Amino acid sequence: MSTTEFVNVREAARELGIHENTVRNLEKRGELRAVRLPGSGFRRFRRQDIDRMRREMWSQFAPDTPMPERRSPSKRRPLTEEDYAA
Repeated sequence: MSTTEFVNVREAARELGIHENTVRNLEKRGELRAVRLPGSGFRRFRRQDIDRMRREMWSQFAPDTPMPERRSPSKRRPLTEEDYAA
């Protein structure tokens, strides 16, 4: 495997749209697998695992639905005494 198939914590967080600490917590809980670099202990994540996690995260949301068209607001008119009489 080449080094381009791995990403660091910051890149993984950016691709997933989450905080870097959340990436670390996902790895700690075993939901995202990391490779530790010898000596420094820095984490590297396989791009395949990041893509899988993104699909899992987005699958929890409802599919896009079209929004109804907005009506134009009615013309405003000043209130009269008759409006307060009711």
